[in-house]
Amino acid sequence: MEINILFFLCVVPAIIIFGIAKSGLGGSIALISIPLMTVVMPLGQALAVILPILILSDFIAVYRFRKDFDLDTLKLIVPFSAVGIFVASITFSYFSEELLKFIIGLMGFFFSAHYFIFKKNKLIPTKKSFIKGSVCSTVAGFTSFCVHAGGTPTSIYLLPLRMKKEIYVGTRVVFFTFVNLIKFPFYINLSMITYESFKQSMVLFPLSVVGILIGYQILKHVEENLFYNVIYALILITSSRLVYSYIF
Repeated sequence: MEINILFFLCVVPAIIIFGIAKSGLGGSIALISIPLMTVVMPLGQALAVILPILILSDFIAVYRFRKDFDLDTLKLIVPFSAVGIFVASITFSYFSEELLKFIIGLMGFFFSAHYFIFKKNKLIPTKKSFIKGSVCSTVAGFTSFCVHAGGTPTSIYLLPLRMKKEIYVGTRVVFFTFVNLIKFPFYINLSMITYESFKQSMVLFPLSVVGILIGYQILKHVEENLFYNVIYALILITSSRLVYSYIF
């Protein structure tokens, strides 16, 4: 991993953004992190370097939100995410990074656009759904394995539930802790994570901590309705960027 100006312009902000996402301030903003890192390294290396950082960041975030999560929701979405991860592990080589990002982008675009068009109706919480939860979490496990981008499918299920802000964030944090831990042995089995990539992860991990601290401070001062509006807006912006990049 060559350290140069391009590295600082791409990898450093990418890791910090992942940290901000781990704080709960819009997991979908991390959609731009992997594309940034692939400017200076292959996709497989970027995924391998990021995963240990995500796991360590998860542990920090779980401690912060250890009392704020919806256990019943987790009992549904964690097992199905494992299904998605397993499917991804045996089909990973058949999907291009660009196609996966495009699919995620389409999902996020229509989901967030629908929210802003019919916003008044979205203030009323929807009921929990086994079918929607299982499908979204399976997709989240799959896309998280392939490009560390399970945030949008997860948001499609969790956001309409209109949980209390802290419960929503805590549920996401605990969910992705399980997701990333489940992914880890599969990455090792596929020889994606190596001793060298793990050393790189440890060197870069402090940048994620900086991002987490930044995110906590922002989250602390954001009002609940504004919080949801910001999350949906971030999903719309990042998703639109993914769709545009694929088409043009």
